[in-house]
Amino acid sequence: MESNGSGKKEEAESGTYAEDPLDSERLRNKRQRAAERSYTPEYEQPGRRPASAREDAFNSLAWMLEGATGLVDELRNSDLGLSEEFWLHAMASRREGLLALRAVLDELIEKSTEQTRKETERQKQRERRGGIDIDF
Repeated sequence: MESNGSGKKEEAESGTYAEDPLDSERLRNKRQRAAERSYTPEYEQPGRRPASAREDAFNSLAWMLEGATGLVDELRNSDLGLSEEFWLHAMASRREGLLALRAVLDELIEKSTEQTRKETERQKQRERRGGIDIDF
């Protein structure tokens, strides 16, 4: 480590500081200096309040819901410049999608009832067999 003649670099790295008040003032951080000052704010209560304390506070969820509702309403009531033939096919497509969903649900219901039916048949067979008592 090279010395520049004053030895300040060596003192700062070793943890010992010069007795010069300007050097010690420079080495303290701003938080320490601010803590030493006396400060009293000009106001008691800040003008800002949390959203829970304000009656007409902005609600982002309500804002998004209102926007989505408006968009759906616009899509329902506006032709968006598209031809009547497009809307005819769009409705047919919607109907086909709903029928496909219905077929999937019917199949799931059928599997569920079939599984329940098999379980009840198994239970009836167990009851008909009866228990076997073995005396030793």
